[in-house]
Amino acid sequence: MKLKSVGFKNKNQMNKKKVLKSSLGIDVSKASLSMCLCFLEEDLNKRFLSIPDVSNDLVGFKVLLKRLKTEGFKDVLPLIVMEATGVYHESLAYYFHGKGADVCIMQSGRVKKYAQSLDQRSKTDALDSKMLAMLGCERTTTPWTPPAENLQHLKMLSRERSLLLKEKNSLKNRLHAIETSMYSDKKTLKRFKNRAKLLELQIVEIALEMEDLVSKDKELVAKFKYLESIPGISFISAATVVGETLGFSLINSAKQLTCYAGYDVVLKESGAYRGKPLSKRGNSHIRAIMHMPSMKAVRVNPTLKPFYERLKPKKVKPMVALVAVQRKLLILMYILWKTETEYQADYEQKKAVKIRDLYCAR
Repeated sequence: MKLKSVGFKNKNQMNKKKVLKSSLGIDVSKASLSMCLCFLEEDLNKRFLSIPDVSNDLVGFKVLLKRLKTEGFKDVLPLIVMEATGVYHESLAYYFHGKGADVCIMQSGRVKKYAQSLDQRSKTDALDSKMLAMLGCERTTTPWTPPAENLQHLKMLSRERSLLLKEKNSLKNRLHAIETSMYSDKKTLKRFKNRAKLLELQIVEIALEMEDLVSKDKELVAKFKYLESIPGISFISAATVVGETLGFSLINSAKQLTCYAGYDVVLKESGAYRGKPLSKRGNSHIRAIMHMPSMKAVRVNPTLKPFYERLKPKKVKPMVALVAVQRKLLILMYILWKTETEYQADYEQKKAVKIRDLYCAR
């Protein structure tokens, strides 16, 4: 799709305009990259230049870099804006970051809201790349930096363990069905049991690898102690949350963290119905791992236990109060990680006394 330039009558007039900012929007798919350049000029008009698609591999990246240099980006590359698409954007991001370009990886939710603000009804790769390029020129973006390799490895291991746990539960249910069936073959039963043992061994092996990975980094060891000081948080829970957030590297506030994990509340109204359910649009791996810590926290955590007991009678289902505990636990982990402090059971009491003393002093 060919995109037209905006705000100029001829090429000579266009070339005289001073460029204030430029960005390259890239719509990433598994096999190809669809791209559009956007130039924000001194009269605040935007000029667009479509670039032919290239393959989503090293060969395509080199072709794109060569094309950018022919467009005048020899010393400084434009801002690269792309949407997070599973793992397909990662090689592209690493390549251009290595070439010195500012890379911005946008979460799908923010991109969707921006597209809605443009009243863009059609959806094509060319339009998406143009929209990303406009976003880069109009908005202030946060530069992306490659996460630490050990945190990436930790995330991979935690997801592998999560997958094996799902397979184990599925296999356990199937094994129970075979054992209670009117007819069960001994050889089939034996094979199922062997697979269950293999899965159990692999789950233990992954947990040991995660512990070994963390133990090799002194800074990680110290920070994990802060998280594990929270009653109810185990090493596996801490490792999963740290891996999925890459050490909270792109998290700047508790609100952003709850949205990232899908614990944010959305208002839904329809006729007489009024509800505030969770969005559940965030990271499902974090929500899954926080369930068991919350179950333990409502029994042993001196801060969250009274919170749960106070909230539970007010909710229709006890699970709603338990999810609120999960949200508080996650925020607490984030705060301790960022401030590098251990959990204090009497923190709220001390805070209340401090506020009272300040109030009395006035």
